[in-house]
Formats: sequence, C-alpha cells, structure tokens
Amino acid sequence: MKSTNHTVPLVSIIIPTFNKAKLAIETFKSIANQSYTNWECIIVDDGSVAEDYKVLHAFVKSDKRFSLHKRPINKKKGANACRNYGLSLSKGHYIQFFDSDDVMLENCLEGRVEAIEASTLDLVIFSMGIYCKGGFKNDDTSDVMVNTWETALSAFVGKKRLPWNLQRTLYRASLIKERIIFDENLNRFQDVEFNIRLLSQLKPKFKIFSQIDCVYRRANSSNPRTKSFYKDVFQSIPIFLESIHTEIPSDILEHNRDNLKIWLFNLIGLYANKSLQKGELNTVINVAKEKLYLSNKQKIILNLLFFSKTKLKGIKGVVRLNSYLRKNYIKLNA
Repeated sequence: MKSTNHTVPLVSIIIPTFNKAKLAIETFKSIANQSYTNWECIIVDDGSVAEDYKVLHAFVKSDKRFSLHKRPINKKKGANACRNYGLSLSKGHYIQFFDSDDVMLENCLEGRVEAIEASTLDLVIFSMGIYCKGGFKNDDTSDVMVNTWETALSAFVGKKRLPWNLQRTLYRASLIKERIIFDENLNRFQDVEFNIRLLSQLKPKFKIFSQIDCVYRRANSSNPRTKSFYKDVFQSIPIFLESIHTEIPSDILEHNRDNLKIWLFNLIGLYANKSLQKGELNTVINVAKEKLYLSNKQKIILNLLFFSKTKLKGIKGVVRLNSYLRKNYIKLNA
C-alpha cells in the first residue's frame, strides 16, 4: 500500500526523548523513510541539554510531519508524562508509541496499517528484531504468541519474555484516547504496566504477527543507561506491584504469584549495585511481602542477595553464593 494522504488514515507517532540526540536522529530518519507517508510524529522532549535540543529542532524543520514539543513544566519528568502529553496532541486515527533509540524498517507502518484496516482488531502487534552480528534476529518465543486478553495478561506477569512492548504495537486511537493514560509516577516497567491495565480494563481484540518490522537497540556505550536507572528500577518496583495487584484478576494473579517472586529476585540480582541504599531495598521488600506473600526466609535471602551485589562484587566465590541463594529462594516457592 503506497499511501496517498487523501485516502489513508493518519498515524500519530509519539516519541519521548531525553538527550541521546544522535540516536534519536537515526530513529527519526527511519520514520521519514517509511513507505507509508500519512503520519505525524510528535516528539516530546523531557529536558534535554541545550545542544541536543538544538539538534532535534534543526532536524524537525526538514519535514513538516515532525513536531517538537517540550514537556510542560507542570508535568512530572519522565517518559510517561511525555507520552501522555503527546497523546493529548495527537490527531491520528491510529496511535504508534515509539522510543527514540529504536528503528523502524521501511514497511513498518504500511504493514501495520494494512493489518488493522483489514480487521476489526483494536490493536496489532508485530515482531521486533534485536541487532546482532550480520543484521538482526527475532527474539520472540512460542509461549508468548498469545491471542486473547486473558492469556496475554497472564503472560505479562508469568513469562520470562513479554508478549509485546509499545514499539511493536499499533493502537486504534478510539481504544485508548480519553480512556487510559500512562502512570506518570513510574520510571521503569512503564509499557508493561500500561499494557496490563489496558488488557484488564479494556479487554481488546488483537493479533500478533511474526514479521519483524522494527529493531531494538540494547543499552551499550553509544546508547547508555541514565545515571538514575538503577534507583529508578527500585523506586518503580513497589508502584508496579501495587498497580498489578489492583488491576489483575485475582485468579490470574494467584496463578502467577510464584513467577512474580522469581521476577523480583532476578531484578535485585540484575540491578542492585553500590549506588543503592538499604532503605530502597526495604521499601521493595515491605510491599512485596504484602502483595506477593514473601516468606520471612525469602526476605532474608533477598537481603543477602542485595548485600552480595552491593558489597561483594568481584570477590571470589560470590557467583557461587548468588547461585546458592537463588536455588534456595525458588525452593521456598514449592
């Protein structure tokens, strides 16, 4: 479908951005090169340094379909506030959230619009490649190729891999506008929490397609994590747990409670480091005890894991210790 703007629906692409101008420009160029041409790209800057903002401003002047906005000062800093503001400005029949460090393949929008236009679906999901040597690969697994809101909801809290993320999904604007927004208190787990609430509250019809039409760029030296990343993870865990405890039907939550306990162990193992204080862990454990029914022994193990990751990194035998902690933590779920 080679688009002509008078006959095809407008797609609103909403992108929050913060510094990383070089990567963002690559993302914007991939959008400008789309075979589907009837789109608007609403870029909401979250307070980038002046030099980066100038780079973005110079680029958007080259194509009137791009618009650059600053997050309103009365909005809380963060990507979710930027997404909500961008959504309020959007005029499209379809909504495409995207990140400023990922890339659309040339037929991305065309394929998504064709799929949803030919159906009565509320949203369509396509696969996302991950860069590797020689190109990119599909990282999906068969267990997350779900087809109902109930199985998708269970997969979002019960599987190692998520069924989808924002970048992979084209939404009908009528499904989400003035019906659901992003939680602006969350700095991590943002799209997971959004999709869990969307599935639970709106119960949409959807389909997952295996075709890769966009590519994810992992954090590395040219795409670094923010300085606040690790603190943001720990501050967001209690908010996320409170939300899903409210939103997810009790039977689905109960069925996946043990998986969520393992998810918690894995997060602490991955992201605890010397920049964090013990009090930040205590807040996480107190909420997890209430929402996930952590046992006292599991609390002790999580404290030991945190100590290992923040105080013992690099010491001989610490990997074996962490493996021992994990084994015994999982046993307590039985």
